[in-house]
Amino acid sequence: MRKNVSLAVVLWLSLLGIVGFAFEFGGGGPIVVYIPGGTLYGLKNINIPVVDLPEFTDGIIAFGGYGYGGVPGMTYGGGFGFGGEKEVTKDGKKYKIEVGGGFGGGLKNISFGNVSLLAGVYFGSIDIVLGRKVNENNTNVSNLEDGTLEGYLTTSIGYISIAANLAIAVKVTDFMQLEVGTIAIGGYSPDGWLVNGKPLQGLTQYNNFLLTYGFYGGVGFGF
Repeated sequence: MRKNVSLAVVLWLSLLGIVGFAFEFGGGGPIVVYIPGGTLYGLKNINIPVVDLPEFTDGIIAFGGYGYGGVPGMTYGGGFGFGGEKEVTKDGKKYKIEVGGGFGGGLKNISFGNVSLLAGVYFGSIDIVLGRKVNENNTNVSNLEDGTLEGYLTTSIGYISIAANLAIAVKVTDFMQLEVGTIAIGGYSPDGWLVNGKPLQGLTQYNNFLLTYGFYGGVGFGF
């Protein structure tokens, strides 16, 4: 379900950008986002409630799309969405983390000929899902019946978030541009980590706040 929603967001934003480009009122296309691990100002960039799991500090690569439209010379409206996952093995146990987000807001596009500077502020949400793989290779219907089917036991957290981006776009042709930039995201989770809607118990490291950032690159069509 989460992947279907992310795909729908990407397609919608890309379509918005293509239509906007066609009328010279905006832009959009696919993006690749890198979200680092580690810490920032004492808060985990990828907030994981598992002690001694350093493999996730390498970060996660996510895929998504962006789109914006408006009146040339004024503030544009639009948004972006992304989703990615990573699986690691520690002490013979497999873990998977999924990160996804969607944001909408406004941005300013300052053009210097074929080069543009873009800056924006957005509101939305970011979700993180952590799962441990269990019952590997149990794929028989009998495993489904007795509750031992292969799958992931997951816990998740959702943040109400604000994001800001700063990017440089270079026009390659009249109908295509390359864009690279950085995104900063701050969020707060009113519910914390949940398991089937219930609070996750026994946490030894945890924070309701998230402060993270990412780098992205993308291609826009229609200029």
